[in-house]
Amino acid sequence: AVQITDNSTYRYVITFASREVADEWWRAVSTSTVTTFVTSVLRVNAQFYTHNVNVANAANSLTTTGVATQFLGEVFFTQDNDLGGRGLSIIPPLEQSFADHISGNSFFIRSKVAPYDYWYYPTSSNTTNAVYVSRTKRTRFTVSLSSGTAGTVMIGSDNVVI
Repeated sequence: AVQITDNSTYRYVITFASREVADEWWRAVSTSTVTTFVTSVLRVNAQFYTHNVNVANAANSLTTTGVATQFLGEVFFTQDNDLGGRGLSIIPPLEQSFADHISGNSFFIRSKVAPYDYWYYPTSSNTTNAVYVSRTKRTRFTVSLSSGTAGTVMIGSDNVVI
């Protein structure tokens, strides 16, 4: 997380126990009843957040009632020291097959157990509207929250439509 009012203070490397925890932490912060966190902490993408500590410090989301206290022990904020070379190096980006789970986006859907097996929907001569499993062909499917706003980060407990 980067402080938006300067380039040298309140810079954090945020470590999440898993990708799911990262998305669930973001949902908790972005929908919190503590509106200072909703307006201060912004998700630029799945690996980059900004915050305005004059409004709310992202690290305090774990200790402020009503924000994301349930993630204490699963999310760690490590504050960088300064810009003089003593800070932590950046965490490497996720693999190229990384997909950001945003409602309304389209995805190739594959098996977690057999990651080479993809969903395939042939558009022609498919009178039964069947979806097949294929290792050579794949189809993009639009995945959206069944009730929610397009652009929202989806989490495991969400109901979705394809």
